[in-house]
Amino acid sequence: MIPTIVLIGRSNVGKSSLFNLLIKSNSSLISNKKQTTRDRNYGFFKIKQQEFYIIDTSGIDYFKKKEKKNFIKIESYNQTKIAIKESDFIIFIVDAYEGITELDFYILKKIRRKNKFIILVINKIDKVHKEEQIIDFYNFGIKKICKISVVHKKGISHLLNVIYNVSKQLTKEDKIKNFLCNTLDYFIKVKICLIGKPNVGKSSIINNLINDYRIITSSIPGTTRDAITVSLKGKNIEYIFTDTAGIRKRNKRKTLLEKLSEKKSINMIKKNNISIIIIDVNIGIQDQDLSIINMVVKSRCFFFIVLNKWDLISKGKKNEIKKNINYQLRFIKNIKIIYISALFRQGLKKIINQINIIYQESLKVFSSSFLTNIINKAVIQHPLSMGVTGKAIRLKYAHLGKKNPLFIIIHGTQTKYISRTYKKYLMHFLQRELQIPNTPIQLFFKDSVNPYIKTIN
Repeated sequence: MIPTIVLIGRSNVGKSSLFNLLIKSNSSLISNKKQTTRDRNYGFFKIKQQEFYIIDTSGIDYFKKKEKKNFIKIESYNQTKIAIKESDFIIFIVDAYEGITELDFYILKKIRRKNKFIILVINKIDKVHKEEQIIDFYNFGIKKICKISVVHKKGISHLLNVIYNVSKQLTKEDKIKNFLCNTLDYFIKVKICLIGKPNVGKSSIINNLINDYRIITSSIPGTTRDAITVSLKGKNIEYIFTDTAGIRKRNKRKTLLEKLSEKKSINMIKKNNISIIIIDVNIGIQDQDLSIINMVVKSRCFFFIVLNKWDLISKGKKNEIKKNINYQLRFIKNIKIIYISALFRQGLKKIINQINIIYQESLKVFSSSFLTNIINKAVIQHPLSMGVTGKAIRLKYAHLGKKNPLFIIIHGTQTKYISRTYKKYLMHFLQRELQIPNTPIQLFFKDSVNPYIKTIN
């Protein structure tokens, strides 16, 4: 069993900073702005070869009467409650610099009701000059206490020892509560990233695919800030979905937090096997959607396009809209377009089917002779023009350089004079002949040198 730990505390006490330090990644966004983290964020780390599962949560706050309609705040709190339920024990983080607050007592009262083992972590000790501020926290009556500074990495080794020892003390009955207890060793893991503008339905699609309200959804653009990873398990395959923050136009990015969220979304494209571009079909394809598509195309990763909110389109207009969309996306050859309604769970199986198709394509291996025959066939159908020097451009043979993305090396003479248009023609020809319409291909042209030609000095 893998012990599960949840990080609990008020906003800006250092939960996400500790989370990132433990998992050795920048998975959670960090900011002095309150409640930067909204969803549950998950990660793994090891102590003495023992694996631990850790959950970062939103800061807990009081609920005032006028805030009962604050949807995001309420849902963030609900996500925290779910995380506590999933955990084996709790790390309760407080701020040594600010000292004890009424909210700290309020949070402690809430988590004690859950009957979970609690480790008190006093963060930001580097900012404290008076020991009295730290001693006050001992009034909580928590036995296991660690004093740390995440920024300066002080006390972290002691904290790791405490976590390790506590995990050993947990009974088998407690560990059964770990919601990962049924995790199997899957043969295949496919990483999928959902990307698009704000409020196009990325989070709703993932929630419906995994059949769980795992990510907060709202009509308020920018609800998702962190890159949230969840998984769906099937027969011998695990689909690992990453929900990303919506990407706005540059002139509409108001805060530094928005810029960091969107930069993180862009970086996630390279870290996943497949990208799914989500577009709101009710609004239509706009310049920002085309900009996102162009960005994904340039990354040379596997991708397809999903048009969400298809239920909002009347039957009489559906064919016309499909024609318009195909025309707008005519610059992308062989791309798969899927129309769905996340709200009514329509078309979700098509997404899984397309992921399976792309994965099967990525497994294909092609021999040099097979690739060379296809190149020869392409040249016969559409002959190469003469080079700038007046000498003939010839393509001799091709071979596979690497996979994911597919990298094909083509040897010949005068290859540096091959036009950009002809290179595109070869790429699309190869996709068709190799029967991999969803797989991006990178072509590298290399001039073959005749070893029998002596150079004159």
